[in-house]
Amino acid sequence: MRIYILALVLLLIVPAAHAGTLLINEIAPATSGDDWVEVFFSGECGESINISLLFVTMYYGSSERLSDDPITLYACDRAQTPYDDRFAVVHLAALGIADETDFTGDTNRNGYIDIYCNNYSGSLWNTDCVTAIDIDSDPSNGMIDFAAYSNRDGTPNSTMLSYLSCGQSFNQWEAYSGENPQLCMIDIGQSGLQSHQSIARISESDTNRKEDFALTNFQTPGRPNKISDLSSSTRLFEIGQKRITILPGHPVHGNCAIPITALLPLSVRFRIFSPTGLMIFESPLQQNIAPGLHILTWNLTGAGHTAGSGLYLAVIEATNSASRRFQRETVYLIISRYQ
Repeated sequence: MRIYILALVLLLIVPAAHAGTLLINEIAPATSGDDWVEVFFSGECGESINISLLFVTMYYGSSERLSDDPITLYACDRAQTPYDDRFAVVHLAALGIADETDFTGDTNRNGYIDIYCNNYSGSLWNTDCVTAIDIDSDPSNGMIDFAAYSNRDGTPNSTMLSYLSCGQSFNQWEAYSGENPQLCMIDIGQSGLQSHQSIARISESDTNRKEDFALTNFQTPGRPNKISDLSSSTRLFEIGQKRITILPGHPVHGNCAIPITALLPLSVRFRIFSPTGLMIFESPLQQNIAPGLHILTWNLTGAGHTAGSGLYLAVIEATNSASRRFQRETVYLIISRYQ
């Protein structure tokens, strides 16, 4: 009976002739009280799915349906919306906030669709835990997609193992016959994830194994995942452009915007120097910025006057307190007021 119910629900929410696949794409279980799961619809252009009738849940405790109003994801991002229509971000324990739906769009203008659920207040755990997309909150009768992760401390949580067993019995997670089933779950390290990290799907291919996912320093809610190497990189940040031309008054190139990608939580400051070494601007210290893309800006003024045409040096300095590492990079700014 469960199979017939699941087929009927999917027929109602996925009208396309060849239905795409709804996947768990990213899991953030270590935030400061706002754990979230990103879901992603993969398929052929023209396919869509209304996810409002579904549950995103860790099963433990209470769970609620995603929304009372339709929320449609599309297999291809549509040009008519300012956000990526393939993604939605489900906040698992956020009571009293209105969902962003087909009727509202992206009301908070953060670039993606947010869904707020009144699930179990402790969702998610940063130790042993599972996450599922389901048509209800019962793991014993199947699920649409499933992921299991663990800190592999040798003492698995029995409740989570029962949910893992359900996922395995419905071929939503790989079977395991060893003594410690934690070993078939995504390894988040014995201390769990840090607040800026997440569990990210590596590709749209879904093999229902831990190898489908990797840990990353880059949380990318509502956008394609960015996988980072957490072990080998010695750099703290990367620079998008080493040379930037600025044309004051130009609609596109008129401002000084220096893109950097933080690879770890950082404190960052930058200074602007003339070619002769005179410092004409010093930014405030930005502390504890999260990994990801950041834009450093300068309004082209300093040392009591507006910068004229010429070459300037932007020296960017960053530190990571946990590793006590330091990095300095120089960007060359060419200002031309002759147009």
